[in-house]
Amino acid sequence: MFLFRSLLQLLDKLLFAALLVMGMQIPALVLQYQQILAAHYREAQQQLQQYQTLADRYYGGDLEQLLDVHRSNNVAAIRAEADILERLLQRNIYLKSQLNALTNKHLYQQLLHLMKHPDLAIAEEVYRGYNPSVPLTSDALIAGLTLAMIMNVALHIVLFVISRIMGPKRLGHDSTRNNYTG
Repeated sequence: MFLFRSLLQLLDKLLFAALLVMGMQIPALVLQYQQILAAHYREAQQQLQQYQTLADRYYGGDLEQLLDVHRSNNVAAIRAEADILERLLQRNIYLKSQLNALTNKHLYQQLLHLMKHPDLAIAEEVYRGYNPSVPLTSDALIAGLTLAMIMNVALHIVLFVISRIMGPKRLGHDSTRNNYTG
């Protein structure tokens, strides 16, 4: 019985340590997500800048007017380009709003935003390029300890409930046996 209990305690400590290290990854993942988001935004801005140059030259800087001219053009290819420009404008607005929601915010605010409004394509890009590490920042330690404690307490509650439901006899304990050998 002592060996079994010792093994359970060791497993409990190992689980806690694994959850701690997993939780410590959270700030780095959020930072990488933010960096990839910023890179996509810069790229979209560079693409949009080419259209902005045309709008500056011919339409007093009004991108909407350039878009309207493209939409009403007799040439099908130019009308199709209007759709491309409109999607680029929308993507630019979307990426900027996503970036603003993550910039200069506390980690918990960033996590809440990412849970409510994740961009799955960017999240997959983060996942594919992420290399786990053990960062020793305060955010990483707090996130790691929080995750480890919450999950550890939840596991203990679940195990407690299961032990109460199954009862001591089903778990291999005999409650009538006297364990006192003195």
